[in-house]
Amino acid sequence: MELDVWAESHGVVDVFVPPQKLSAFRVALAQHAIAFAVKNDRVQQDIDEEVTRLATRKRVDGRAINYDDYNTYTAIMQELDELVLRCPSGFTCATFTIGNSYEGRDTKGIRVSGGSGRTAVWLDATIHAREWLGTATHLKITRHLIEDYATDAEVRRLMDTYDFYLLPVANPDGYEFTWTDDRLWRKNRSPNPGSACVGTDLNRNFAEEWGNAGTSSSPCSETYGGSSAASEVETQNLQNELSRVGATIHTSVHIHTYAQLWLIPWGSVDILGNCNFANDHAEMLVVANAAADAIENTYNTVWERGNSCATIYPASGITMDYSKGRAGIKYTATPELRGNSFIAAPDQIEPSFQEVWNGVVAAIDTIP
Repeated sequence: MELDVWAESHGVVDVFVPPQKLSAFRVALAQHAIAFAVKNDRVQQDIDEEVTRLATRKRVDGRAINYDDYNTYTAIMQELDELVLRCPSGFTCATFTIGNSYEGRDTKGIRVSGGSGRTAVWLDATIHAREWLGTATHLKITRHLIEDYATDAEVRRLMDTYDFYLLPVANPDGYEFTWTDDRLWRKNRSPNPGSACVGTDLNRNFAEEWGNAGTSSSPCSETYGGSSAASEVETQNLQNELSRVGATIHTSVHIHTYAQLWLIPWGSVDILGNCNFANDHAEMLVVANAAADAIENTYNTVWERGNSCATIYPASGITMDYSKGRAGIKYTATPELRGNSFIAAPDQIEPSFQEVWNGVVAAIDTIP
């Protein structure tokens, strides 16, 4: 039985089970004496309410974008064009595209630069299409950097020191599909020859320990790693850009939801099945601890931190590991944001932004 695992930590797993599979799933759990509890029995209702709210939402100041709610791919791309026009004096803000998706959509972001020769911070989100809170959190960070330079001392300090690469939607086709067809879609939208199942998990498709562990060879699986390393154009585009700028990157942060974790490499295992730890794990963990502590102090929450494989589960061919192992970015991380579902109420966007902003600032400041 193919299962859609939403989150996992310390042996506790959140699994999404469609109604038609529920009876068989309960039987399987009983046969293996696995205890369980129903966490949310109204996922479809949550989705329906979200769809209705977004369909009837009124524009704010006549604009398509709403920073306190979720936004379509088209609205986000338009807002990126608008944001660069509000660039603070003394900086260059420009949109950039790392290439087109399988269906031809731009994978577009913003670069904010204060001049040549500076190191940069890389932030991306939404490589898993259904993780809307990550998209919204990233967008708020982008606006904060560009619009609050004159009024926020912390923003001013960071922008006076670093450039920023800001890519809100790393999986454009999948994200669009979550708005038009399937809110819980995770993968990209490229076909798989010989299978009726569409899509590859882009966060298992990178050419760093591809196929090692925590991935599937079945095209119907949510964690299908693709037919080969970097088989997907979206992965190729990200790899090329990360490799192009990697030597200049102070830190890269690849935003996901959900679980309240700050994860660092590696996600892979050795030949005995033991989690791989980087030679500089202790140095990375100092930064991870600073980031997670800053997030916890924002709203008195609890965030785990540590090696991705050991903290949650093995997962190979992931963005973060490619950034470190191939693009040469020493300090790279994956935060798994707040919440207990991919359907997060819009009132979670602002606290998520505050948490992740504080975590990113702490990480930047802690790196030697």
